[in-house]
Amino acid sequence: MLACAAMTLVSLSCHESLPTYVPPQHVLSMSVSSIQQLNDHIAPPGHQEMQLTISGENTFDEVFEDTVDFKGTMVIWWQRKPDRYKTFYLSEKNLSDPSLVHNRQMLLIPGQQFSMNLVWDLRSDNGVYLPSEMDFANLRQRYCDPNVRCANPEIFIVEVSLNVYDRLGYISAPATQFTFIGRECDVGGYPPCN
Repeated sequence: MLACAAMTLVSLSCHESLPTYVPPQHVLSMSVSSIQQLNDHIAPPGHQEMQLTISGENTFDEVFEDTVDFKGTMVIWWQRKPDRYKTFYLSEKNLSDPSLVHNRQMLLIPGQQFSMNLVWDLRSDNGVYLPSEMDFANLRQRYCDPNVRCANPEIFIVEVSLNVYDRLGYISAPATQFTFIGRECDVGGYPPCN
């Protein structure tokens, strides 16, 4: 009887192959979460900079862990002059918290975020300092701070496409726009331009 039960168990074992792995959909969302024009003490007129933060969030309802391969681009282009743009190549080096990655694996619980930071010196891919092409007309009426004149506000667009996990492919953030105001000194050698 025992031999019969053992034979029945062996004959009922599964000979079917497992289903093909299908990665879950809508695991991550991406966004440009912060765009900040740095102040005159950090980035004075003539050397202005922007700080940008890209955030990714686990939107899956379970913990997600997989091999990572951070690669992608962030393109910032000037709405009024679309031929003026800057391309950043994103990698794991841009992570704000690199300790999230262990042995090329990253685990994110539901709702957990990671972020990537970049600083842009307002130069286009061809090396042009963009505030030099902004409209500073009627300079005598454009003082925005002592010894500083401001240009007309300009709109820029940020587009991001990023591969995070090997199996998920590229994810794009919604295009984000921001306004930038070019600043230049009236008299060099005086604050904030010294």
